[in-house]
Amino acid sequence: MLVGGIAFVATCCYWWQRERRIRESLIASREWAANTAGEIDREGLRAAEAAAERLDARVEDLPQRIATLDEERRDLRREVSTARERWADALWHARFSRENDGGRSFDDGTVRTIEFERGELADARALAKRASDEAGVTLIAAHGDGSFAVAVGETTTDEFSATDIADDLADEVGGGAGGNERLAAGGGATGALSEGCQRIQDHLLQSDTFSSREAPASES
Repeated sequence: MLVGGIAFVATCCYWWQRERRIRESLIASREWAANTAGEIDREGLRAAEAAAERLDARVEDLPQRIATLDEERRDLRREVSTARERWADALWHARFSRENDGGRSFDDGTVRTIEFERGELADARALAKRASDEAGVTLIAAHGDGSFAVAVGETTTDEFSATDIADDLADEVGGGAGGNERLAAGGGATGALSEGCQRIQDHLLQSDTFSSREAPASES
């Protein structure tokens, strides 16, 4: 199980790093392409030469390489998205499944807070998407870029909206948020994200929906 988890993480890191390299090359290539509409100046030529060197191609072949990179990047983004979905499902199962939590079930609905010290918005959204399949409310803090996500289970949407909760959290920590009643996300937090999530969680737990239920789950 541990070996499989390590291999999975290594695979994800490989695809994310590869996507970053392609993105950097694509930016350099497009800088050159933008100059081809007019007369290529020295700065444009330097950008073209830099892009060609990075891509191991001739300057005159850059337009075709740009088109190829665009397609490859789209494929990579789909693969990274799939990898994130699998990661989110595996993480949820490891932390919140009945067999891994002493028989405790979260299916009856509660409020959870999950924190990632180096996580980013894409990670928070992926886990929130998985959490939205469960009852209750899940708050996710990604400290890597000051982003957050909120998931509300389908059976809980009569009482709460993910958008409203995300807006309240944005008011607490700064930044902005948006989404729908099941899934919302935000970024640009300027305040203490952990404390903000805790205050929102406490507020939710004081509501009639959760006040009579068991204590919240908190993961970091």
